[in-house]
Amino acid sequence: MASGPSRGRSDPLDSMPPEAKAAMEKVISSYKGDRLDPSAFWDHMMEQDPEDLRPVASALHDMKPSDGQLAAFDYTEAPMRKNSHWVMQLVPMAYQGKDAKDRRSEPFPGSTPIFDISINDDRFSFILRETIPPGRAVSSDLLLRYLKRAIAFPVPPKTPSIPHELWIGRDLSPHIDALLPFLDSLPSPFTWRLQPLDQVHGDVPVDPNVVESSIAKAIQRADEEKRLGNAAFGRKEKIAALDHYTKAHGLLADAAFRTLEREEKRQLTRSLAVCHANRAAAWLIEGTSQDAQNALRDAKQALDFDCDYGKAYYRQAKAYLLMDAREKSINVLTKALKRPKLSSDQGLVEGLVEAYGGFPETPDELRSFCHRVFIDKYGDRRARGVEGFVRRADAHVKKVLGPNFSATTV
Repeated sequence: MASGPSRGRSDPLDSMPPEAKAAMEKVISSYKGDRLDPSAFWDHMMEQDPEDLRPVASALHDMKPSDGQLAAFDYTEAPMRKNSHWVMQLVPMAYQGKDAKDRRSEPFPGSTPIFDISINDDRFSFILRETIPPGRAVSSDLLLRYLKRAIAFPVPPKTPSIPHELWIGRDLSPHIDALLPFLDSLPSPFTWRLQPLDQVHGDVPVDPNVVESSIAKAIQRADEEKRLGNAAFGRKEKIAALDHYTKAHGLLADAAFRTLEREEKRQLTRSLAVCHANRAAAWLIEGTSQDAQNALRDAKQALDFDCDYGKAYYRQAKAYLLMDAREKSINVLTKALKRPKLSSDQGLVEGLVEAYGGFPETPDELRSFCHRVFIDKYGDRRARGVEGFVRRADAHVKKVLGPNFSATTV
C-alpha cells in the first residue's frame, strides 16, 4: 500500500499535541496516492471533514515559533530544491465593518480588508498561509517573520527548505528594502523577483483574456524552445540544448503560476517533468564532458513533477552508472518497474539489463546469474516480480540454454 508523503529526517508531527498528531496521522494513513506527489496530497487534505482537521488547525496555530526559535535557525544551511520557486503574496479574503460580525466578500463603505499572507510553491501547495488579524497593519517586520517561518517552520508535513527563486507580490514592493538584508543573506543560487504583472490581483484590474493570451504565448514559446533543444540534442550540442531546455522550463513555470485551471496546471506540471528529464539527457550527451551530478539532480526533480515519468527514472539510473554507483542504478530501475504505470516500459527493462551488466552469454555464468537474481533466497531479490525483466531474462535463457529452461528453472 502506498505510504503518505515523506516527512523527512526531522518529523514535524512529533512536535504536535497528541490529538493533533493522531488527526494528521489519520489523514496520512488514508492517503492512497503517491508520496512523491505533494499536490495530490494537499488535494486529499482539502477533501477531509473539517471537524477531523480542527485539532490540526488548532495545533498549527499554537505551533507558531518564537522570536528566539526564528533567530536560532541557520537559514544558510537549509536545503534547497534546485529550480523550485515560491510565490509570496497578500490575498484579500474578506472585508469587515466596524462590527466584527459584519464581514462580506466584497468591499463596502467603512470596511477594511482582511488579508491572508500566502506562500506557496511550484507544486501548487502551501508552505505557509495565515490570516492577518483584522486591523493589524501589514508591516515589513511581520512579512519578514512570515518568510522566515516559511523557511524554518513550514506547514507539516513539509520540512525546512529554501526555494531556488522567490516571487514577491507587487503589492508588497514597498517592503522590499526592509526584506533585502535577509534576502541577500540566503545562499546562492537563491534569487528573488517581483511577481509578473499579469498575475497581480486585488485592486489592480486584470483582464482574464490578457492573462489567458499570455499563458498561451508562454506555452507556445516553451514548445518552440523545447523543439530547439531537441534539435540541439540531436546534434550533440550540449550547451545549446541545456540553454533551450532551461528557457522552456522558465516559460512553463511562469504559465503554471498564471493559470487557475487545475487540469491546465497538471498538464504544465507534466511538461515541466519533461523539461527536467530532457535537460538530464543533455548533461549526459556522449562525446562531451558528461555531468552526472547535474543529470541526477534534474532527473530527480523531473519526478517531483511527474512520479510516473519513465525517462526520469532511466536518466537517473544512467547518471548513477556514470558515477560507478551500479547498485543505486538497479534500485532506481526496479523501483520504477514496480510502479503499475511503468511495469511494461521496455526502455526501463533494457536499462535494468544494462545496470546488471547485461545477461551472461555462457551457460555456467548465466545459470549463476539467474540463481542469484531469481532463485537463491539469500540472493539479490530486487528484480524478482519485475515481470518485464523476468520475461527478458527468460528469452535470453531459452536462447542460450534451450527452450525447456527459464530464468527460474536453470
